[in-house]
Amino acid sequence: MDYKVLAHELVSNMTKSPKMPFQKKVDDLSQGERRILGYLTFFKNGGASSGELSEKLFLTTPRVASALKSLSKKGFIERNRDENDKRIVIVTITDAGKNFVMEEHEEAISMLEKTLQKLGEKDAKEFVRIINRIIENTAEDE
Repeated sequence: MDYKVLAHELVSNMTKSPKMPFQKKVDDLSQGERRILGYLTFFKNGGASSGELSEKLFLTTPRVASALKSLSKKGFIERNRDENDKRIVIVTITDAGKNFVMEEHEEAISMLEKTLQKLGEKDAKEFVRIINRIIENTAEDE
């Protein structure tokens, strides 16, 4: 089997097709902002430094700085000095930020549910199984 041909076909089809329904609502936040809010909501209740956000989310330091400035203006995060090391700024998500993330999360789940229903039980389970394999293989490579 020629996996390179399959890879080209996949990329070609992905660039031809419109965004999936669950990808459409991205105008209000940049992808970096969305990833930061998600990380703070689902993984870091106590907050995170900008360096940690950059490292864990694979974002450049300038991208994180820009996203944090924007998120702060929107009232979705707060930035405070670390009590133990005043040089470090800890970013925490506000209630408004959490509410925004949870509303978007529920909307995305609903849209994904509809998409999976259209695939049917067998194909939906196979799709999720394959995505899980891709994630496992990617984690092994890191």
